[in-house]
Amino acid sequence: MKTQSKVIKNFILTAFVSLFLFSYALANDRGAKGSLERLNQVRKEYQSDKDALDQIDRKKEEILKKNKHQKIPNSGPEWSEALKVWLPLFQKAEASYPEYLNALVHAYCDLPSASDQAKELREEIEQQHPRSSITVNDQERRAQLANAALPHLLNQDIEKEKAKFFAQFLKPGFSTKVDDFFHLLRLPAEPLDWSEQLAYSMASLRAGKISNARSENKKLLKKATRFAEIHEGYPKEKRNPTYSKKVREFRFYRALIEAHDGKGKEARKFLSLALENTTIEKLDPIIQKLVQEIKKRLQGLSQ
Repeated sequence: MKTQSKVIKNFILTAFVSLFLFSYALANDRGAKGSLERLNQVRKEYQSDKDALDQIDRKKEEILKKNKHQKIPNSGPEWSEALKVWLPLFQKAEASYPEYLNALVHAYCDLPSASDQAKELREEIEQQHPRSSITVNDQERRAQLANAALPHLLNQDIEKEKAKFFAQFLKPGFSTKVDDFFHLLRLPAEPLDWSEQLAYSMASLRAGKISNARSENKKLLKKATRFAEIHEGYPKEKRNPTYSKKVREFRFYRALIEAHDGKGKEARKFLSLALENTTIEKLDPIIQKLVQEIKKRLQGLSQ
């Protein structure tokens, strides 16, 4: 009887686990299906906007060729009319691009890395990443891709393979390296968008490259702290609180990095600094999840 009872219990347990795994897989499949449907929709919208913009761009090139012997080729009624058409099309394409990019990254992150669809989306993401970071447009595109990837990189359950993929092309480009060099020597520097550097730091962490994650975080903290200190010297009405907020945010990320590296003392130090003059309840929900992850890691180190 005992043996029979044990067999029944094992059978029930196995059936329960199988049902749970099936339900989990089904939920993931539905999530991925919804993400792909959304991607197909916004991709069509963006492609339509881009095609219309490309058409008017070709028209502008034709006008410039026709007027090349004139003193000012980009002038005249025909050029003015083309510009009137071009501007709203350009604004529409620029507005639809981030939505397409977010949907693309989201769909990729919802799929298993080994799937054929994930590989196709990975190639599509790579096509959206400018190789250069010199022009303003390239910098904006790289920042948009980093912003699309960051929420997924902050998710502790992201697949390591996906984190490695993002780390490969989110590596800061030339403009960021120049910016870091200026700050290292404390030379005057205009504040840049730090999205790519932050996303690269988090991608490195999730990929297990902790030293890379820490190195980029140190640079971010140095830059944010410097600008925060500069603004502290301004009259109150002229201060920009953005940099103080960035210092706090980067300290949370640093605490997470140190906790992953098993350095409890350092993690607690940065977590304590980040929580100065605030409470967890007042934080952004994403940061609240990071704090939970940090504390869970710290509990594991204490045991």
